[in-house]
Amino acid sequence: MCIKYKNMDFLIQTVGFIRKVLYNNYRHLRIALTTIYEVTLKDIAACAGVSMMTVSRVMNGNQGGKASEATAVKIRSIAEEMGYVPNSSARSLAARSSKIIAVVLRDSTDGNPLADPYSSMFLGIIIQTMQRRGYYVMVHFVQDYSDITFWLRSWRAEGAIFLGVFNNEIRNIRNSNRIPLVFTDSYSNVRQVSNVGIDDYKGGVLAAQHFLSRGHTRLAFAGPPSETTGVIAERLAGFSEALAQAGVPLPENWIYNTSRQSPAEILTDITSCDEHPTGLFVTSDLIASQFYEAALQTGVEIPDQLSLIGFDDFPLDRILTPTLTSVHQDVSEKASRACDILLRRIADPNAPSESLMLDVHLVERDSVRDI
Repeated sequence: MCIKYKNMDFLIQTVGFIRKVLYNNYRHLRIALTTIYEVTLKDIAACAGVSMMTVSRVMNGNQGGKASEATAVKIRSIAEEMGYVPNSSARSLAARSSKIIAVVLRDSTDGNPLADPYSSMFLGIIIQTMQRRGYYVMVHFVQDYSDITFWLRSWRAEGAIFLGVFNNEIRNIRNSNRIPLVFTDSYSNVRQVSNVGIDDYKGGVLAAQHFLSRGHTRLAFAGPPSETTGVIAERLAGFSEALAQAGVPLPENWIYNTSRQSPAEILTDITSCDEHPTGLFVTSDLIASQFYEAALQTGVEIPDQLSLIGFDDFPLDRILTPTLTSVHQDVSEKASRACDILLRRIADPNAPSESLMLDVHLVERDSVRDI
């Protein structure tokens, strides 16, 4: 058959255009194909002309002289071209290790538990630390301990970190689970429990001493309800006992429960009498920021009418007006230490439990005036 030169030139241009389209869309085509068909080690082995065992060793970094470097390069290149994605579930079953760490948080009855800057910062450090060590993090919110064991077993978690106070349930949680567990901020008297906390009592002492050093002798306390033991109880104890040692009382009616009264109601109550408190120690910076908002609503001037000290020393404190004096705790160190303890106990299930108490210090800013 005879083809005229003009038609041949058109054919060449057409073929070139088709090749260009195919080349530009090859990657998208490959992704589309691997989406509907999962590439396996068997597929790679058939393409490379080697055994599936050889492919498995190379892809897991365990070739150990069994395959030449040229073969390993070839296998990895084929795997990349075919869009191979390792099956983490299969690897976990083969290694009898899920590589899953559970983080259990006390659920909130009035919103998102991670809206609290403390919880979100703590969780962020745990995720970063565990990812660097090759673990996955699963997060679960619970109202009581009865849900915990089911979820830990269904996830096949290798260990768990408990964020928040679980003092009343620690014994049951420990007895129901055989995996390593690390608690935070616990004041439970249950023995052989790993825990990372801070010196909450000292934090209360530091707040009292700072108020006293600035001339304040009429002081109040505000926070969630305190149990006989626990974070809030320790901060209140440190605050009230430091005041008592200085001969300054803390009247019962000046200890405010923020679960029963709003910050606005508390400020109205504080400023309604002539001899009202001149300083208020609040158990968290988040609650302290709510007092700032309430002060704007009620017309209370901080620190001229009421000085404030918070607890946590979050970045928020530096943008409040006036900037907030606060007791500093190192959330990053607390989370990192919890991870380190858990990983040590995963590596050695017979390792002893560890209990750490981290130090705190006061960061002075502009929310406390001189009397």
